[in-house]
Amino acid sequence: MKTDQKEVKVELRGETEAVFTRYFAAPRELVFDCHTKPELMRRWLIGPEGMVLETCEQDLKVGGKYLYLYADAKGNKSGVYGKFLEVLVPEKVANTENYVMDISTFHPNGPEDPNATVESRTFTTEGNATLLTHVCRYASAEVRKMMLEGGACEGMSECYLELDRLLLKPT
Repeated sequence: MKTDQKEVKVELRGETEAVFTRYFAAPRELVFDCHTKPELMRRWLIGPEGMVLETCEQDLKVGGKYLYLYADAKGNKSGVYGKFLEVLVPEKVANTENYVMDISTFHPNGPEDPNATVESRTFTTEGNATLLTHVCRYASAEVRKMMLEGGACEGMSECYLELDRLLLKPT
């Protein structure tokens, strides 16, 4: 595997899509598990500086819901929630993604934002590695621009470095 394959690459499609790709030196089943099993997700899915993944709940099935909340030492919380649109173990997961910005008004059973991001992750075996293709379809070109300029790719890269460490010692 070439060293540059550990970089997150981004390709823009149309007005609203961003496609992120990255290779992992591990079997597809393990990379898939690390993206779908809360006990593994907690070990690599780091949040913004000073925040930890406090809540990691999900019902991994089509129509099932998920909630990932980050908290800081002062009790401030933010995160994402949504529902699964497609689940093909260990090949693909697609879901909506809504943002929790104000925990005081958040209700986990409330309606989803009609402008929620729709994302999918496809896991493909390539030799001894796994190619992750993460497609995000944002509500508008403006939202895509805001997400990319706001550091989405950099944050993903930091998380994936943690995931690389986990993949070396998954148990």
